[in-house]
This record gives sequence, structure tokens and C-alpha cells, in this order.
Amino acid sequence: MNKRMLTMVTVLIFAVVALPLSALAMKDMNHGSDMKMTGGMAMSDDMIMLHGDEVDGVTVTAHLMDVKKAMAEHGIAMTHHLMAGFKDASGNPVTGGQAAVKIEKPDGSISGPFSMMAMDGEFGADVNLDQPGMYRFIVGTKLADGQKRTFHLQHELK
Repeated sequence: MNKRMLTMVTVLIFAVVALPLSALAMKDMNHGSDMKMTGGMAMSDDMIMLHGDEVDGVTVTAHLMDVKKAMAEHGIAMTHHLMAGFKDASGNPVTGGQAAVKIEKPDGSISGPFSMMAMDGEFGADVNLDQPGMYRFIVGTKLADGQKRTFHLQHELK
């Protein structure tokens, strides 16, 4: 797949996820709801918080959102959206730079790295969590300070 096609697919996936999320956020802001703010991220009851990891003075806050139904409606096999935000020791957001994630599935297989797209100071990627069991997320970053860090997160999917 050439680079242009990959870029178009990535933009399409982002649009498929971002538009429904934007509509959900607007609905919840207008009607009061189950939305809450956690570490700068708007959370709804169908989002799963991942335990934060701290590396060299930077902490990651991450969550997963089940997007399987919305993606399937568009013929896309991805099941979850992974979002990660970073803060320094003072609690200030660390924005800019690059992030990618590798996923270790319950069967022990490890995916190649998926680039995480920068979105409003955080990073996100659509991922395919298609097996029950423990998933490990290895998030590699080179944030705005230029230092490389690797964060480890996990979640058990039932």
C-alpha cells in the first residue's frame, strides 16, 4: 500500500471515529449526562481507563473506547480507539512530538507499531482487540522535549 493510500485510510478512520465522538460530546454537553473529565479527557461510561505509567517525569493517562459497532458499519475491522495524553511532574500537559503503540495480544503475538495521530494535544489510534484476555500496550514516544520514553499499559478484555 503506498504512502498516499495509507494516509487516506488513516484520515478516513479518524473521520469515522471523530464525528460520532463529537456528536456524543455535543449531546452530552447539551443534556447533562454521564460524561466526566479525567486528566483533560472527556470520559463517558463506555470508556475504559487504563492505569497510568510514569517514565522520566512524564505520566501517561490513557483510555479505550469500544468502537466495534461504528467501525463494522463502515466495513472496518478495528474494535477500539486508544487515546493517550501525557503530563509532566507539575501536572501540565506535554503536547507535540510523536507516539506509536505496539500491542501484545492474549495469545502472545505482538503487533508492529501503529502510529498514534496527534489530536488536541493527545495521541490516538484505532486498534483491533479481537480476543478475550490480557492486552499489553507498549507506547513509544518522542515528545516535544525530544526525549524517548516507553510507557506500559494493560487491560483485560472479557
